[in-house]
Amino acid sequence: MNVRKMQVIPTRIHGVIDQVVGPALVLAPTLLKLGRTSPEGITARAVGGAESIYSNLTDYELSVKKIVPMKYHLALDAVGGATLALVPQLTGARRRGKKHWLPHLAIGVMEVGMAAMTK
Repeated sequence: MNVRKMQVIPTRIHGVIDQVVGPALVLAPTLLKLGRTSPEGITARAVGGAESIYSNLTDYELSVKKIVPMKYHLALDAVGGATLALVPQLTGARRRGKKHWLPHLAIGVMEVGMAAMTK
């Protein structure tokens, strides 16, 4: 399959989603009442915080400073998404209920998918 055909998300749309998802990940553990030191809470905050920073430094339409090439941004998104999806599974957090793993899996898969599908 031609990879270019899969890349259908414009960078402007990707940027809008980044401006929402990064801060949402930082806030989500508090809203979901996850433990302050739980691996899934720490992971969501770390990935969200990092994404908020590098998104505002990426060379695309909505950033504050255009330093990080889009290629590297997408690689960071893929790594962050995979981390979000896997940490609750690898740490056993999934045994504590859906709120400890389902949002992480959903956002993680979305992040990896967006990294693959952005122009």
